Amino acid sequence: MTAVTPPAFEGAARLERALGCPFDPGTGMSLAGGVRADESESEPTAAYEAAWAAGLHRHLVPVSEGGGLASFEAFAAVARAVSRRDLAVSVGLGSTLLAATPVWIWGDDEQRSRVAELVLGRAWGTAGISEEAAGSDLLATATLAVPDGEGHVLNGRKWLVGNGSRSAFATVLAASDPSYGLFLLDFEAIGGNGVRRLPKVPTHGLRGHDLSGFVLDDCRVGADAVLGRPGRGIEMVSGMLQFTRTLVGASGLGAADTALRIALRHARERVLYGAPALALPPVRSLLARGFADLLVAECTQLAAARGLDVARQRMALWSAVAKYAVPGLCVDTVRACGEVLSARAHLREGVAGGAFQKLLRDVSITPVFEGTELVQLDTVRAQLAAAARRPRRPAQVPLPVLFGFGEPTPSPAPRELRPSLTFGGADEIVDLLDEAAQALADDSELAPLVRTLVTVRDENRAAFGALGTRRTADAYEAARTHCLLHTAACVLHTWQWRGEALGGLAAGRHWVSLALRRVLAGLGRPVAPDPDAEDLLVRDLVRLDDEGRAFSLVPLRLAPRHRG
Repeated sequence: MTAVTPPAFEGAARLERALGCPFDPGTGMSLAGGVRADESESEPTAAYEAAWAAGLHRHLVPVSEGGGLASFEAFAAVARAVSRRDLAVSVGLGSTLLAATPVWIWGDDEQRSRVAELVLGRAWGTAGISEEAAGSDLLATATLAVPDGEGHVLNGRKWLVGNGSRSAFATVLAASDPSYGLFLLDFEAIGGNGVRRLPKVPTHGLRGHDLSGFVLDDCRVGADAVLGRPGRGIEMVSGMLQFTRTLVGASGLGAADTALRIALRHARERVLYGAPALALPPVRSLLARGFADLLVAECTQLAAARGLDVARQRMALWSAVAKYAVPGLCVDTVRACGEVLSARAHLREGVAGGAFQKLLRDVSITPVFEGTELVQLDTVRAQLAAAARRPRRPAQVPLPVLFGFGEPTPSPAPRELRPSLTFGGADEIVDLLDEAAQALADDSELAPLVRTLVTVRDENRAAFGALGTRRTADAYEAARTHCLLHTAACVLHTWQWRGEALGGLAAGRHWVSLALRRVLAGLGRPVAPDPDAEDLLVRDLVRLDDEGRAFSLVPLRLAPRHRG
């Protein structure tokens, strides 16, 4: 069966063709150009121009507001395509999406129209949430919005925010009356009065990204700056983060794809002991395990992104799980590639023009974005601890819908399906592991692996029932265990419900065997290795690279390969 790109990924395929091969130094968004900008700690201007020319900014604006954002599943695929070229670009655009998302959901007609006009006009946005003293504690926000006539006067300092010094608009969290509020600041309309931009903060990775801030000093805004209902700022920020922390994983997947491609090509060309390095068992094992980690991450991220379209009521839990698991797995993949490259991973020249050292530094930051791993575990802990005190609810979201990757969904405008602060007590992905186990009951190879997962899940549920709501080491370990169980369940559901339809690699079973073994090892339940599966997965890597396809279960054709 010939694998065909599913409809939801056609936008990513078009973007691939428009941007060209990242290994071609002549393209606007090339790896070489990204390295040059990184070395000088300057904005990758040519890459952004290529992004605008390809219409990337249109994907930040919902169709309902005149843009091209039809589904978050499709947007994640686009973000992954950009990120395999330069994470600084995808993160910069992601910061604009973070600022715009609460406007799409809670803004009135005029607010949505104005922000759509700005973004479609290639303007930057910034989310003024983070403060130096507050960190991830939103309740420690010190910025104040004091009522003044029909509007407010804002005073405060927002720090370590994306696009802080170049943004045309901002959504700002501030302590107000009756509680914390969210405000839309149109810097162009304000005219710079009461706003002072802070300089870019030097960083080890993402050197081309504008990570800076701004100071509000008696900044006066009108009544039209208030977003949503007054006093609901914390609730709105928590809701908007469900979107952005889900989509961070797409950036990691793009970077991991490029890292694998660099390492694979090096291993095929590098001669050691009279043969290509790829012939060495340790090298093959590193590549296979790195690819397996990427596929676990992909299954988890695809389910989360689709969940934003078809199961938004679950995203209070699933977005935190995805944010904890996916970036970390992608970092693991990139580090495995670094072992394959050995000394060359540390050089600022040579293999891929020295792009790997930039890529490793950039991707290492993704677990920190939109809340650190500890913040995500605390969210998972709190959600599951609260659910453990109530009777378990039956599944409501059909797995064929949730895991029908690539198939169009009736995706409403973001404001028509608002996020929930809790996941409702039903967790179809982990709860329905039993169905996967039953379907594989006669499978001598996979059934023991799945039974172990079900056993760990049941033990973990009992642990949550006994732990209560306390922030203990055991509670965080139980949250981590749940996240890993979730990734394994995503692997199984993806294979069972979508493998045959996607075809190619997705229809095979060797990747499932290796993926589940990787997760079980992370759970402290190591099982016997599967060297045959590792060998087959390396062959898949070679075939996909030769065919010019993404290292993915989704059959996505990349831009034609540069052979210079």
